[in-house]
Amino acid sequence: MYFVGVTTGASAIHGLFPRWARLAGVSEASLAGIDIALEAPPEHYREAVAKTRDDPESGGALVTTHKIGIFAHARDLFSEFDADAQSLGEVSCIVRRPGRLAGLAVDTLTAGLALRDLIGERPFRGHVLILGAGGAATALAVHLYRAHQPAEVILTDISAARLERVRRLTPARCELVADPEAHDHLLAAMPPGSLIVNATGMGKDRPGSPITPAARFPPSALAWEFNYRGELAFLESARAQGARAADGWSYFLHGWSQIMARALGFELTPELFAAFRAAAS
Repeated sequence: MYFVGVTTGASAIHGLFPRWARLAGVSEASLAGIDIALEAPPEHYREAVAKTRDDPESGGALVTTHKIGIFAHARDLFSEFDADAQSLGEVSCIVRRPGRLAGLAVDTLTAGLALRDLIGERPFRGHVLILGAGGAATALAVHLYRAHQPAEVILTDISAARLERVRRLTPARCELVADPEAHDHLLAAMPPGSLIVNATGMGKDRPGSPITPAARFPPSALAWEFNYRGELAFLESARAQGARAADGWSYFLHGWSQIMARALGFELTPELFAAFRAAAS
């Protein structure tokens, strides 16, 4: 199984993968990382997909960070896409079988599972501010409107083109921002109990934080950092102000387990996922 990302060698999955593979009954499976720099030329995305497709031992790949790039630049290398990959224009999971290469978008599922771990089974009816409008951020917004009743969802980004794409996919309010100070202003206007999400990649793929040290979280806010490793300055700011804060560890576990099951062909039962979580802890 391949792993397409920016700094794949630093991921905790390399320690977990052999344990999970044994628990799933596929102990012969191995994991290989493919690093692609941010804003890489199109041929780098195509090479990663071609490598996954042409390796006779490959079952597929997990894609982080480059989900939209893979779809945009290597779309013709796939034989099929699922409905969310088509509608969201992203690929987070590649499944390879002889004569078939499928591109799947599973973030709407995994974001929902991770959100349930944070808030429980009840529907979320409050306000949401999602910093960043990449693949994972958009998938969360789509999930919120599918499965919850949010009062409002705001998505931000520094790219007008990215926000224009998101407007076609979700009724979320889209805000073009130029700097972290713009995020501070949006954050200050959020009502108590809001969900604030860092989906920018800042703190892991890019240094820094999407907010400044002067940013103020609303009372009783839930701050969710999609990263589980790196600087995590956003999370530190939230915790320092008494906000309930969670990193991306649960999202990481759900994402990897769901995609491993699809690529390596085993059934991910609730009992098996519980064993995966216990092994990870």
